[in-house]
Amino acid sequence: MQQRRDEQDADAAARSTLRLVEKTVKDVLVNKRRLVEVPYTATVGDTMNAFVANKVVAMPVAAPPGQWIGAGGSMIVESDKQTGVVRKHYMGMVTMLDIVAYIADEDDDQMVGGGLEKKMMVPVSSIIGHSLEGLSLWTLNPNTRYVGSKLQLTTYA
Repeated sequence: MQQRRDEQDADAAARSTLRLVEKTVKDVLVNKRRLVEVPYTATVGDTMNAFVANKVVAMPVAAPPGQWIGAGGSMIVESDKQTGVVRKHYMGMVTMLDIVAYIADEDDDQMVGGGLEKKMMVPVSSIIGHSLEGLSLWTLNPNTRYVGSKLQLTTYA
């Protein structure tokens, strides 16, 4: 009886894996929300509020095109669909870990005389990269196979 149940579980797992191998990034993201981002001028406090309001722990930071070098030298931009004009440049990812590392940094001059309130008023663009995750910014073609995308991100990230 137990052997039969184990075989059924193995068959179910194999079918599930096969379905996942056939999926693309676009298939996995169907019915998901739109991208949540913060502008480069947002404060650390604004960014934390955006994390809580959107129930996320990381988001890209958007800036006007041509003013910043993206994380890792990337030039990931968003263009207007009708005109093709570049509207924004994603300069990096800010994570909750970046914010925690920034707040916990005792060597920072912001803590002298102002404490946490001063740190919360700093532009989020100045704290990108306090953790290694913030220095990487990746995009994928939506038609990339899901399994292949995971391999790319684990190999190069």
